[in-house]
Amino acid sequence: MRARALHQRPFETRDFYLACFLRCTGYALLNLRTEGRRKVFVFEDRPDRQADVLSFYGDSTFVPPLAFSSTIKDMKGLLHNA
Repeated sequence: MRARALHQRPFETRDFYLACFLRCTGYALLNLRTEGRRKVFVFEDRPDRQADVLSFYGDSTFVPPLAFSSTIKDMKGLLHNA
């Protein structure tokens, strides 16, 4: 485990498409846990995560469409097989 990861708490989200965006932009998926009937995606946090999330919701970021599509398929598979 990297030294930085020792000092930062993981980032959690229930938003499927945000989770796909984070994976597509290189965030490490640490865990997928169940919370009732929902799943929670747990990522290794980064200092610039807040800016990344705001750019996602503000529609001011870009990821390659085919990479995003592929990540969506992978994450759906993870959801259905977890």
